[in-house]
Amino acid sequence: MNTRRNNGTRGSYPDRNRRTSKPNGAPTNSPADAKGHYERYVALARASGVSGNTIDSENYYQHAEHYFRMMKAVDA
Repeated sequence: MNTRRNNGTRGSYPDRNRRTSKPNGAPTNSPADAKGHYERYVALARASGVSGNTIDSENYYQHAEHYFRMMKAVDA
């Protein structure tokens, strides 16, 4: 069976965009998660910058900025 041609139905694939919870029950969009993601992307951006990869560095900084804004939206 060709899985790409499913006549618009989802088939047995899970909903990848669904945000429910982590296995331990914590919500996936909590402020703590945003802070962790922010710190991770800043660290990746710095490491990429040090290695001379400016494109990846900028990409990681943009991801970090997204999570920074999420953290600030919770504080507001």
